[in-house]
Parts: sequence; structure tokens; C-alpha cells
Amino acid sequence: MFERLFSSIGIGSAKVNTVLYQGKIERGKEVHGEVHVYGGKVEQTISEIYIHVDTEFHKFDDEMTEFRDVTEPIIEIKITDPVVVKPHEEKIIPFSFTLPFYTPVTFRDQKVHIQTELDISYFSHPIETHDFDVVDPLIDNIISHLTERGFLHSTKSGLCRHKLPTETNPTHCLQAFQLSNSQGIQVEFVGNEKDIDIYVHEKNQVHHYSLKRDTNFEDQISLVTIAS
Repeated sequence: MFERLFSSIGIGSAKVNTVLYQGKIERGKEVHGEVHVYGGKVEQTISEIYIHVDTEFHKFDDEMTEFRDVTEPIIEIKITDPVVVKPHEEKIIPFSFTLPFYTPVTFRDQKVHIQTELDISYFSHPIETHDFDVVDPLIDNIISHLTERGFLHSTKSGLCRHKLPTETNPTHCLQAFQLSNSQGIQVEFVGNEKDIDIYVHEKNQVHHYSLKRDTNFEDQISLVTIAS
């Protein structure tokens, strides 16, 4: 009786751990993993298990917005119907989902978290969170191409800024990359989009280039003209 009462207020209740099969997750690809639920001292019914992918970003001093510290949900997935966990039982629940292109890549202080949430009762709501790496070969290729030519990141490069949601990016996160070279040429592009638009600022002019994900990178980047 007392154990059931303790369970109802979150003492000795079920615990959760999430395992991803991949060490690094590529945007646009399917993510596979398992949720491990460990039973507590009494039998419990878990009404729902949710997986959240979240990121965080902070207001820059020059931004006119009320948001200073934001945790932004990228995607939320319900992975199971109600499930009963017996005392000290381990249940393993596999899951999969596609990581959208509007997820920011992990770069410098820009982190991405996966959070698992068990809905057991009003008083018992275990949550488990950990970071994971998000990569994108197209972003890697662009950055490598620029850094090999002497471009360096600004202090804010790769960090998310606040924006209004759009049809292609329903989040408030805009991951902006900014690089420049010793000649004062600046290159900017938004990272968390499927296709990448590059803007080259030089001699009071702005040149725009669009890189398509389904087209050969070398053929496209050869058309990006940057004066030396």
C-alpha cells in the first residue's frame, strides 16, 4: 500500500534511458534508437512516451526581441500507446523518425538535445535528456571550401538567431554562418535549410548563389566567384 502511494508521488517510479544507434545524425536521414524503461517498485501504466528534439539559443545584444534564452522544439514524436511496466522490469521500445533539414547542425556552442518524456501520472513524469551530434555533408563541404581559401568564422557564426516561423522552417531558429577573409570579403548563408543560398559581400556588392542538395557540389561551388 505504501509503495503504491510513494509511486503515485514519484518515489520509486519508472526510469527512462534513450539510446541512439548512430553516433552522429545526418539531417534529412532516418534516426533509429531505443527507449529503455526500467520499472520501479510497483507496477505502473505509462500512458504515453514522447521523444523531443530540441535546441537552445540566446538573444544577441543587437537583436530587438523579448526572447533571451529559448529552448526550441524541433520535432516531437509519440512512440507508443499505453504500456504496463512491472516492478523492476526493463522494457525496450524501438523508434525511428526523420530528422528535418531545419534542425541546426551542432557547431561550436550550438547544441541539439534529445529528450524522452514518460507520462505516468500527474505526480510522476520522468524525463531524460542528452546531447547528440547533428551533421550535414553539404554544410561541411561549404565550410571546408571557404576555410581552405582563408575565410574565418565570425564570433557569432553558426549560432542560431531568433526568427519568425515559415512554411519551410516552422521553428524560431535561424542558424546563420558568417565568414570573412583578410580582403574584407564576407560570405553568409543560413545553415538549417534543405538547399543553401550563399551571399558574397564584396566591394559594396552582393552576389547570390544557390546550392541544390541533389546536384553535384563541385560543379556548383565552381560557379561561386570570390575575387582574391
